Amino acid sequence: MEAYAGNKSDCSEGMKLPLAMFAVERNSKKRLLFDVSSRKIRGVSSYVFPDATCAFENRGWLLMIRHKPCHFQEQSAFLVHPSSGKQLNLPVFPCREQGYQGFFVFYVGSHGIPLVVARFEIWSIVPTVHTACPGDTYWSAYKHGVEPPMSRRMRRLLERNWIADLALLGAQVICVDISGQILIFNITEMTWGRMAPCPKWSQEDHHFLVASHGEVVLVSRPGTMENAFEFFRLDIEAMEWSQLDDRELDDTSWFLCKGQSFRVKDAGRRRVYTFSGPKQWSVSVPMDSCEQTTGDGVAMGSTACFTGTSGHDDVGLKSITNVYAYDLDDGTVEMVIPASLVTEVCHWVQPSVFATTSK
Repeated sequence: MEAYAGNKSDCSEGMKLPLAMFAVERNSKKRLLFDVSSRKIRGVSSYVFPDATCAFENRGWLLMIRHKPCHFQEQSAFLVHPSSGKQLNLPVFPCREQGYQGFFVFYVGSHGIPLVVARFEIWSIVPTVHTACPGDTYWSAYKHGVEPPMSRRMRRLLERNWIADLALLGAQVICVDISGQILIFNITEMTWGRMAPCPKWSQEDHHFLVASHGEVVLVSRPGTMENAFEFFRLDIEAMEWSQLDDRELDDTSWFLCKGQSFRVKDAGRRRVYTFSGPKQWSVSVPMDSCEQTTGDGVAMGSTACFTGTSGHDDVGLKSITNVYAYDLDDGTVEMVIPASLVTEVCHWVQPSVFATTSK
């Protein structure tokens, strides 16, 4: 098989639209890929798929989380390049009682090889990230602030949902917390950076961070409006926000999912694609409550989200899923797949990842 040449994580002018990847059965080595352009769905198989979920994708590499029964106190992760078959192992990491509860990203060097993986805790006393390199035997922790000594019971009482979403821009991980504050972590220098408030922030709304074209955009959807979206660009140097105008939204489609979203040039269209329909958006749950949600904000009881995508770490948990296209011009919503799928997890991936079929 030919090795994947590689796209940067930032979207380019000629980039094809991302594919929706579905896991109908998480213990199966088959995944379904749906192309929103052709409206065709196909299967792809790999030995790495059984009991593993994709947490992040970058330049042809997938970060996979291996599922284990809930009584296991450790979980495993690995990196795989489907087109070449290369696999890189990572250290095991502790699994809390409620699940993994973390967002994952990884940085790829100039030679196309992943160098550093970062796991951001969703629930913590202070913002916390764990990093490791392929081949390491343990994860190193970096906290934003000082965490005082306390008992396990006190910790559970004081923990809050810190990270609402994140995006990788070069070597910088842009995070947004539940109060609308932007945090920056440099994944190569292992340092936390400055903070800046997000515009028009409400915990009742749905927010996504998208890194592309060398910039970060916050996409917000008010919880009280069915088909409205707002787009704000972050100037990282000045740490200031500006709203995108209509001209900047022309010929652009957005593919939203917690943990990793995409912005792609799409001639003649202005659309937002999500895995949630209008009725699902209306389910609004405060992000600092004990009740967890899917990657697109749909309430799912007390299930814990393990990667920030719409996948969950309760093995066997399924939901009715589709792809919804929101037209920013006329406000219409289209259910793209004729018949909804019953899946366990779903994620956006770039089509070049599966340019050739893995065995």
